[in-house]
Amino acid sequence: MSLESDLERYRLNPTVGIERIDIGTGALSAVRKIIQGLSVHGRIALLVDAVEYRAAGGALVKSQVEELLGELGVVTRVQLDGDVHADEHTVATATEACRSADVVVTVGSGTLCDIGKVAAAGRPHVVVQTAASVNGFADDQSVLLINGVKRTTHSGWPTALVVDTGVLEGAPPLLNRSGLGDMISMFTAPADWYLASLVGLDRGWNVEAARMTRRYGGRLRQIARGVGSSDPDALATLAEFLTLSGISMGIAGQTSPSSGMEHTVSHLLDMANNSRHTANAHHGAQVGVATVVVAILWKRIRQKLADGRLEPVLLPSALDAEVTVRSAFDWMDPDGATATECWTDYSQKLEHLRAVDAPELVAAAMTHWSSHETALDDLLESPENIVTALRDAGAPTRFSELENPSEPDDVVWALTNCHLMRNRFTIADLAYLSGNWTPELVAGALSEAAELGAGL
Repeated sequence: MSLESDLERYRLNPTVGIERIDIGTGALSAVRKIIQGLSVHGRIALLVDAVEYRAAGGALVKSQVEELLGELGVVTRVQLDGDVHADEHTVATATEACRSADVVVTVGSGTLCDIGKVAAAGRPHVVVQTAASVNGFADDQSVLLINGVKRTTHSGWPTALVVDTGVLEGAPPLLNRSGLGDMISMFTAPADWYLASLVGLDRGWNVEAARMTRRYGGRLRQIARGVGSSDPDALATLAEFLTLSGISMGIAGQTSPSSGMEHTVSHLLDMANNSRHTANAHHGAQVGVATVVVAILWKRIRQKLADGRLEPVLLPSALDAEVTVRSAFDWMDPDGATATECWTDYSQKLEHLRAVDAPELVAAAMTHWSSHETALDDLLESPENIVTALRDAGAPTRFSELENPSEPDDVVWALTNCHLMRNRFTIADLAYLSGNWTPELVAGALSEAAELGAGL
């Protein structure tokens, strides 16, 4: 199977709600035909932010789309100004502004697309992707800020996705490199999902969904240099990877195929920045950097598991765990809403782990660990190869190289506490509960990353 045929085959899966995907040169012109094919299109809400997007030839993307839409109905421009975050107020504002529309057309970033999925509220929603920056354009979920905490929420599939390679070429190279960083998570996230299945926290482990994009890991590494130089063919392939990754999350009913520990680290850094009202790094770029450290942790824990040397898993009492969670997050807001939100999810995880006797499940898995090694061989990639792919693309490998870098103390804080924010089980949970993710060991993983030209 080729990437292109896989993309179309999975789009036709009965659980996938995307009716049409257009990726390629001149794809922007498809917007008119897509809207014409909808049963209703008289009132069109054009959801945009204040960023000006130009295609490779210099044409203004939003103006092109608005002109195409103007021939089909009454267009209301809904513009979200400033540095757009998918928080409660912004989502409510967009939803209200789009309420009277028959169709919502979103032109912009992954965050704007997440908002558009909610604002469309089940109505036709056409997404025009402006960079190959994240994999969240093609799924039925949105990453929203709830009480200051990043939460993945089911929202809705876009009706159609339009990705013009000329638009991708015109995007800032750092955004497309960010998309490669987001896809780099394929080298650790599916392994986290597999690990969660061993303690019954997988919410439906699906090997096909886990491998939908992971099987193309070698090709992703091959196009890295072309992505960095804005080669149109490489960007088109990256867009196909990102789209297939989004579909895999929709089929799985969760983001686990592409979101594990590396994403929680990125989420915590964003939460810290939001609490201080400082700018975030680009999501995918941050994920790519975090993936290197996660791959190092996986290598260390995997060796212990293979040797039968992993220390016993110990579950904290609910009282001790709540103190740990609140001490990690209470500083972020005066009323403790963020800590409460995190504790709500973490307490559910802890209850589950106690109910299934997770320490015994892990111990049992260790007795025949070789049977799990084969599965992990197909899911994980070496830290060295991850660093090489990022470097080939000219993408950051160090947190300090990000567009808006976090302070080193925040990076250490995010790595140390990433397992405390949500009801997911990742390699960070196993490492922490077995005494292998202390501040000293976090520093050790960062030192190992530094030897590869990554880390802080």
